[in-house]
Parts: sequence; C-alpha cells; structure tokens
Amino acid sequence: MGRNIFRKSSLTLLCLISITSWVSSYSHTTPPMGNPVTPLEIRDNHRHRITWSQPVMNHPSIQEYIKYFSKDEGREYLIRCLERAEPYWDFISRELEKKGMPREIIYLPLIESAFRTAAVSRSGATGLWQFMMNSIGPYDITVDAWRDDRRDFWRSTDAALEKLAYNYERTGDWLLALGAYNCGLNRMTRTMDSSGISDYWQLKDRGLLPRETGNYIPKLAAVAFLCEARSIAGLPLDWKRHSGWTRIPLERSVDLRKLAAEADISAALLMDAHRELNYGVTPPPSSGYYLKIPSEYQEKISNILNTETQLISFKRYRIQSGDTLSEIAQWYRIPIAYIKEYNPGVESRYLRIGQILLVPVIDESIPDKPGYLADHVMTDWTGLYIVQPGDSLWKIARQHQTSPEEIAAGNGLPLESTIIPGMQLSVPLTGE
Repeated sequence: MGRNIFRKSSLTLLCLISITSWVSSYSHTTPPMGNPVTPLEIRDNHRHRITWSQPVMNHPSIQEYIKYFSKDEGREYLIRCLERAEPYWDFISRELEKKGMPREIIYLPLIESAFRTAAVSRSGATGLWQFMMNSIGPYDITVDAWRDDRRDFWRSTDAALEKLAYNYERTGDWLLALGAYNCGLNRMTRTMDSSGISDYWQLKDRGLLPRETGNYIPKLAAVAFLCEARSIAGLPLDWKRHSGWTRIPLERSVDLRKLAAEADISAALLMDAHRELNYGVTPPPSSGYYLKIPSEYQEKISNILNTETQLISFKRYRIQSGDTLSEIAQWYRIPIAYIKEYNPGVESRYLRIGQILLVPVIDESIPDKPGYLADHVMTDWTGLYIVQPGDSLWKIARQHQTSPEEIAAGNGLPLESTIIPGMQLSVPLTGE
C-alpha cells in the first residue's frame, strides 16, 4: 500500500516555499536541534523523522484553511485538539506504520471529532472516527446496553483504518479514499464512473462532490501541514512518548474506579480509556470484553485481576411485594442482564417475597429502594445445611432465598469453589 497521500498532486517547489513563508510570518520559533525545515523535507523535529509524504498542490482552498488555523481561534482550536489527541497519538501512529498507510491520516480524527472519543454529531455519528450505526456491520464494533464501541479508541481505530484501506483498494487513490470516508464509497465511485474523472481536485473544482467532501481534503491537508511543522506554525511541541497500550481479556466484571484505587493509578486515566462503557463497570465476562491499560501497568493490574480482590460493589436487596427485575434494574440504573449475571437463574416470574438479590452498584449517589438491606442488617445465618449429591451453590441459594455470592461469602468460600456431599454450610433461616 502506498505511503504517498498526495501522490497525484502536482506542485512546484516555488508553491510550497510560498506557503512555508506565509506560515513562517506568524512564528519565527527556531526548531529544536537547529535542523532547517526545507520545503520538500518537513521534519517532525521532536521525533527526529520525516513525516510529510509529499507537498500538496497549491490549491486556494488549502491556503484558506492554512490562514484560518494559523492564528487566533483557529490555532487555539488546533492546540486543544492536539492536547486531547495525546493519549491516542502514538497508538494511532503505530497502527498506521504497521499497515503501511499514510501518516497524515493521524489527523483525520481531528477533522472528524476534534479528537473527542465521546463526540456525537447531529446525524448520530459517534467517536473519534465518527461511525454511524449503519456503517459498523463489517467491523469488530459492538453497540449494546453495556457499551458503544464506536467510542472505543482501539476498536474504532482498527475499524476506521480497515475502512480506509478498502476505500483505497477500490479507488486506487488516497485522496479519493479519504473523500469516500466522508461522503460514502458508493457515492464516490458513482461520481467517478459517471464523470470519467478519477482526480479528487478535478471533481472538487467541477462541483461534482458534496460541499463537505470538497472541503474535506483541503482542511486535512492544511491541518497536517501546520501540525507537522509545529515550531514554524507556533504550535506547542509534544516531547512525551507513551509506552503504548495493551489489552487484557476479563473473566469477571470490574468497577474501573475500584481497580484504579487498588492499583494506585488515576481513575480518570482508566475512565477516559474506556469511554465506550455506558457505566463505570465492564460488561459481564460472557461478553468477551478487553480492558485497555497503559503497558507500564500491565503486570500490576494483571496481578490484581488474578487475585480474589473485590473489584465491584454490591447492595443486598430483599424482594418486596410487586417487585420485578425490570423495576429494580430501572431504579438502580443498570441493565436487567447485570442483575441476572450476579444472581444466576433469577427471573421476574420466579421472584419470591423475602428473596435476597445482589445488586451491582454503578452509581453510589442513587438512593436506596425500599427493600435495601444495609450491611449491618444481616440475615439470620444460624441455619445449617448438609450438601447433597447434585447440589451447587446456585441450587442451595435458591432453596434459601439468597444468592450464590451470599452463600459463598457467608461460608468464607470463593464463588468458584467445588462443594462435595457431606459438607456443612451455614445458610440463612428460610423465611428470614
């Protein structure tokens, strides 16, 4: 796959020199290391590598965007976007490099979402890369009661790059592939076929592209030009380098705030990295969810996850007359699936007055529903039960109107414990 995002653009050296000179008039900051910035070799000096594929054509629309983003509110906007991009910058950059895709694509989320993972457009496009619901089908993106992976920086980046690569395969040109990302591949190919034109600039200048698509590449080109020569454009240099992100498959649900406290790391860091979650709690283990963490914390967090450390909060709730699972879930603002996950086998039609459920807590500010059992209000656990052949914690819990977690906790057992016939278990007295 080619690296030259602007390979079809024709530009004389004089054109680029004029643009560079114009930008320089706004800032005369000397680049680090004293390396000169030449028109055909614009260097990202703080990373010591050439990053600009090839100069773009000197199109008037590009110069207009350069003027806007080079001063006042335009430059302040770029600075804010680059600050938001910091946690994801190296991740996206490495993915582009691995796939052999043009580096300038790293600025596409700036155009699409201003690097806001939770951005939602008026049309419903969501996340860094602004996926619509009707466009997620081919990709590893899940949207359900638990999460919206369009806000997942890892999964959405994978999907966006896969989509762009396919657009390039179909159009044979990166400008057309990027334009198709904006207006849709079918619309772009139909326009190309009907006009017989396969050059983005000709399509733009003849008014054959939607207005937004016609401004899409000039805006991207201007932003990339200025950001790749930050010292010239008066943009702050970022000298930080992240160690990268890693993913850990989860075998249980985790409250990110509790995990952060246990690992002594920033809760904001974990919450920001998991913007796809509708709650601060990861989905049930059956969902195949992956935790995303900075690589330097991998060993520390893996060790915590491999212990019996409690990483989610619960409240005990005693079923009242007329209760349903949907009503309880609505009160505590959680999916019904979450109650079922921690109370196996429970169904609304089988609820019994006095039965005790474990309710996962995602928001401590929610007032308690009548029926809530405070931690100091304990069920009478003076009952004794002899384990019978075929018994399980779930079966015993149902017989005693409680939950497997309560039985396990009341007997000092891990939830995954194997019980054998003849074991004596403490149980709540039936009817309490």
